[in-house]
Amino acid sequence: MANEQEASADRLIVLSDGVVAIAITLLILPLTEIEPAEGSNLADVVVQNQGALFAFALSFAVIANYWTVHDNLFRPLRRHNSRLVLLHMLWLAAIVFLPFPTSLIEDGLNGGFGTLYISALLVVSVLNLLIASYLARHPELTDNQATAESRQHVVASGLTVAALVVAVVISLFSPTVGIWALLLLFPAQIVAARLPQKASPARPI
Repeated sequence: MANEQEASADRLIVLSDGVVAIAITLLILPLTEIEPAEGSNLADVVVQNQGALFAFALSFAVIANYWTVHDNLFRPLRRHNSRLVLLHMLWLAAIVFLPFPTSLIEDGLNGGFGTLYISALLVVSVLNLLIASYLARHPELTDNQATAESRQHVVASGLTVAALVVAVVISLFSPTVGIWALLLLFPAQIVAARLPQKASPARPI
């Protein structure tokens, strides 16, 4: 029975790996439609399509980071329940949605496109926070492994959500500054990594 439960948890992780891989792959599709003008060189193509290249690079880094966080969260998972599966499926849906706002910011951030993009990141981060909080409160899903680490993920996700809320608010007034405000994610993660882990009994909800 234990082996069957672990196999079921592994299938959940494999599913997420596949969905994230597809989402990252979709990011490249707009770049395949670039047609260099006659007589243009590489520098011309880069300059003329810098928005699309920036959007691709930004979203690739963002999705890769979210996958890393997800991998760390689910590595100790031994079994799952319906509530965790629901949160996980919502997280996957948010990840799959990211290529859409990415395609919108290729031509500019105005018109609410920048705010939509940052808001999409906020949704993913909120779901990360909910998943981390749930696993921290339900150590039976991980055979009581990595409980302190799960709480560390809660802190990191909470700081990420706070940074993205600030970025969303800023983007309402200046989309460009709002995108640059995403740099707040780096100090947020550094602060979370340096916070001491506090071990205390987990309480189911």
